[in-house]
Amino acid sequence: MFPYVGVTNIRLDSKSIDTKEMDCLLAYYTEKFTKIDGNIFEVFTKFYNLDLSPVDSWLESQFKNKVEKDDQLSTFYRQEGNKHYARKDLVKSLEFYTKSLCCATPNGREYGLALANRSAVSFEMKEYENCLRDIDLCFNTNYPRDLKPKIFLRKADCYFEIGQKENLDKCIMEALKFLSAENVPDRDKHRSKLEQIGKAKIKMKLIESYRECSNDLPEFDEGENEHFSSASSKLKMSYDKARGRHVIAKKNIRKGDVLFIEKAFIFAPVFKENNKQFYSFKCYNCLKDIISSIPCRQCTLCVYCNEKCRLSSWNDGHKWECEGMRANIWYDLGIGFPAFKAVLKGVKSGFKNVKGGYEEDLKHFGDKIDNYPYFNRLVSNIYKSKNAAPYIVMAAIVVTYLKKYTDFFTWFLKQQNCPKDDFNNLIKYVGGLITKHIAQLSCNSSIIEHWTYSSTDVLFPDILITTACGIFPSVSIMNHSCRPNVTNFFICDTMVVKALEDIRENDEVFNCYGIDYRGMNREQRQIACRSLYHFECKCVICSDQSKEVDMLDSYLCPKCKGLVPEIPNTFFSFCVNCGDEYSLRPFRKINEEARKYLESSDTNQLELLIKSLKIREKILYKHHKDFEEVYYRLYSYYVEIGDAENMFKYFHAWLENEKARRGANSRGIGTKLYEAALAILHCLQSGHPKNCTNLKAFLQNVEHMIREAKVVLNLYYPAYITNRLSRKIQFISNK
Repeated sequence: MFPYVGVTNIRLDSKSIDTKEMDCLLAYYTEKFTKIDGNIFEVFTKFYNLDLSPVDSWLESQFKNKVEKDDQLSTFYRQEGNKHYARKDLVKSLEFYTKSLCCATPNGREYGLALANRSAVSFEMKEYENCLRDIDLCFNTNYPRDLKPKIFLRKADCYFEIGQKENLDKCIMEALKFLSAENVPDRDKHRSKLEQIGKAKIKMKLIESYRECSNDLPEFDEGENEHFSSASSKLKMSYDKARGRHVIAKKNIRKGDVLFIEKAFIFAPVFKENNKQFYSFKCYNCLKDIISSIPCRQCTLCVYCNEKCRLSSWNDGHKWECEGMRANIWYDLGIGFPAFKAVLKGVKSGFKNVKGGYEEDLKHFGDKIDNYPYFNRLVSNIYKSKNAAPYIVMAAIVVTYLKKYTDFFTWFLKQQNCPKDDFNNLIKYVGGLITKHIAQLSCNSSIIEHWTYSSTDVLFPDILITTACGIFPSVSIMNHSCRPNVTNFFICDTMVVKALEDIRENDEVFNCYGIDYRGMNREQRQIACRSLYHFECKCVICSDQSKEVDMLDSYLCPKCKGLVPEIPNTFFSFCVNCGDEYSLRPFRKINEEARKYLESSDTNQLELLIKSLKIREKILYKHHKDFEEVYYRLYSYYVEIGDAENMFKYFHAWLENEKARRGANSRGIGTKLYEAALAILHCLQSGHPKNCTNLKAFLQNVEHMIREAKVVLNLYYPAYITNRLSRKIQFISNK
């Protein structure tokens, strides 16, 4: 899977004064440890017996700048939120009010003011349930009594908007009782507004039956595998010496079949680039999207969707992380952060292991209650690393932090499953485990990415934001291919893996470790595979140069119409079919002539586009990259003049070119199919579309585009997104 950060590339803030200190720390110990040779626990013990005063000094410098709750800073963030709210930048104001909440003393005055202001944003966004949640939290704080009538009114407005008459009446009674007992400014004015709301005719809101939860998970067609946790029954784990453990199809698999639904064994939220902060709209415990979050009671970084998540996080291990959060050590430790979380999972069972070789994994792999033993069987390649110092340094920093700034080891020694009976041996044992887990995460972790919108104008979620680093032991068993036959997306902390194409029985199921042949040439891919994962890729693409994307950008052999590859910085090339040699200069000159037609400012754009296309059709392979622009410009031209049939013709010419270059099932293909279908439908609705002789047949073609788009996009998006898009198309087509 994808590494959290590079093995030697600890995540650092480029503007931080701590960066040089960490670099010096790594450089100092790299001279002493480069390669791990021998038992990892013995190696860590040897390291830990060295002079660790540089590690102590680094931690001390971090803790000198420890961040605590600060009501003055809370006030500053709230005032910044007010500025954005005044400009109607609701998303930005929401972010600042949440920051204000995180910095405020729990349940104090500033805490209440931040909640009240954030509830105003939720109300503007029509997020009434979130608004009510913030208001209820606000009432339990030291919120100024003279301001309470405002939030009583907002609460009443929320109940009115969502049609809850009983709760509205109860709220009004409570508010009137408060106004009767308190001498607050404008008391009569507030009472009049409340009575006015109470008398207004409330509309009962109909719940839309098609509304789906964005956190709903799909299901396996034929159930879950009894022997392979979180995997479809259509899969099985296999083993051979050349491929190691790998996944094969137990029976024929169809494109779109769900192959894995796996909740992360552990995940660690990723800090935002150049910013020692997490995303303020993601729950630290479950990664759900949140608006009315609640913060950790101690640190200013972590927010939760509710009290249950906050308590669960604290008990599961945040109580050992929280001091480090306030000192910002986890930001600089990078992959050491999720490695420590993995250790915390192992603590519960005393680091239980599964004994035996790969045969045991084939019998059964994975446990949804305690998956630590199976995570611990993932490869680490630690003995192949050319520089193991960062592994050990990070592990040493974590155990030193736990020893000096928490009571973790004292607590652990008292637990029934503690594997050691004395303090020093336990420290060294945990340090060895963290070292191993860092290496395992480097080879097997996945970047958890969630879809979001770049603007309110776009039809599809079009931006992937990196929210966390997670480990998915069952998914990790898949081997890599630069041309994978699966794809995945994430729902909160759960990975959903789907078949990207039909996979025949007994064929291997391949994932992509972020090294894709469409974005990297063969040499770049091999370097990445060797440096990050310590293997040479021999996938279907790496084993056959003719399948590289670059081969599509070839000229046509005048003799046999075979491919004459374009080779940069050379003047001659051979036809891959008949072997004849050709000078590349004439091909390049003719193609440049076609380019000049596209760049011309002549008013007759259609004629120039057609000329350019005809020239290129004579010399370029049909899927050459230079066809993309001319096809799309012809499609766009016919969109503008409302010629539906030519729109359809040139869109499909462009589409076939894109399928060859990006893959028939790429997300970009799906989004363009939807967008083109919408454009054609709008054209047909305009009244008199040009050149449309058979409307019924034409509409059938558009319907086929929509079906194809949904099949493709279901590979990349959760169902609630594609279903919503289908309803939009249906609404337009029924107009």
